[in-house]
Amino acid sequence: MGEFSVFHWLVVLAIVLIFFGGRRIPEVMKGLGEGIRSFKDGMSGAANTAATAAATTVLAPSGLSAKSSKNCVTLSWGAASGATSYSVKRSATSGGPYALIASIAVTNYTDEGIAVGTYYYVVTSISAAGESANSIEVSGTAA
Repeated sequence: MGEFSVFHWLVVLAIVLIFFGGRRIPEVMKGLGEGIRSFKDGMSGAANTAATAAATTVLAPSGLSAKSSKNCVTLSWGAASGATSYSVKRSATSGGPYALIASIAVTNYTDEGIAVGTYYYVVTSISAAGESANSIEVSGTAA
């Protein structure tokens, strides 16, 4: 029996069936095919196109500030070039996770009717290219 005899291939097939089961083999082969296709695209320069597209995404808003007052926090920030709207996000803990509280087209927002406490905010810019990274985090305390 040689290295690549029919018996060896049957043993390999039996091991694959034991570990993955008959229903998982098409999924494994599909994943393998997608991986090979992705590698070919990357080698042919498609990765350069994706990098160029990523470079044209909108920047995060700058200068985010928060002003605290009774039962509300007022946020304002500088406009981001190319942004068509902004997503305002809030968290009860520094660093998030943040929940979306508003999608607006202006560069200020008042978070009204909130309970007494400290809240943490970030804002992202939205454009045709997608959503930016989070802005810097600011905090505001509703009294």
